[in-house]
Amino acid sequence: MRDHSEERSFREEENRPWLTQGLVVANVLIFLGQLAADRYSRFPVAEWFALSLAGMKAGHLWQLLTYQFLHGGWLHLLLNCWALYVFGRELELNLGRARFLKLYLFSGILGGVVQLLCSIFSPRLFGGAVEGASAGVFGLVAAFAALFPRRQLTLLIFFVIPATIRARTLFIAAVVVAVLGAVFTVDNVAHAAHLGGMLGGLLYLNWMRSSLRRSEARVTRGGASERLAKPAVEHRRSRA
Repeated sequence: MRDHSEERSFREEENRPWLTQGLVVANVLIFLGQLAADRYSRFPVAEWFALSLAGMKAGHLWQLLTYQFLHGGWLHLLLNCWALYVFGRELELNLGRARFLKLYLFSGILGGVVQLLCSIFSPRLFGGAVEGASAGVFGLVAAFAALFPRRQLTLLIFFVIPATIRARTLFIAAVVVAVLGAVFTVDNVAHAAHLGGMLGGLLYLNWMRSSLRRSEARVTRGGASERLAKPAVEHRRSRA
């Protein structure tokens, strides 16, 4: 006999965004560790793990990964974790956990690379150390808009005013803000990293789609049915 309750429980667990939730928890725990280290020790956390051109020159290549889990304050952490959860859970369920994680980390890494390149040409504007999950999060926003351009999203402006816009409109607005912020730098926000993150999200999604098409072509040549040859991401997307 088949235990349908166990089968249903397994399906429910598969449909939960465990990885997205885990990333949020990891960001919170690492931030708490960051605060503890700053308060109770003399270990230079930012010098070793935040992203900087000086760190790259010193061979600290791990900073391209570790900077994504550091944050400059509670509000910085809250905004990034909120956006990570909002966009990440649906992408995780539609793309699969492995692809979602690669998308997120690749976006963060490319965002860091773009920020570093800008710091080479303009150290005064872009040369400071960078920390935060924003580049990876903006990569998720770009991928979400590419997959679900007409999806209606309700945002709380200043955490109070509700505003409903399409995902594609949000992406365009994010690009405009990032470009203006990078050109007319008046704050301490890594706008170049945001642009790089969005580019990373689109590039990874395009690469993933190309890989799926190549796999479909190979399966089709092998005589498989059209139904089996459809990309898994398209099947998952139809359920959203």
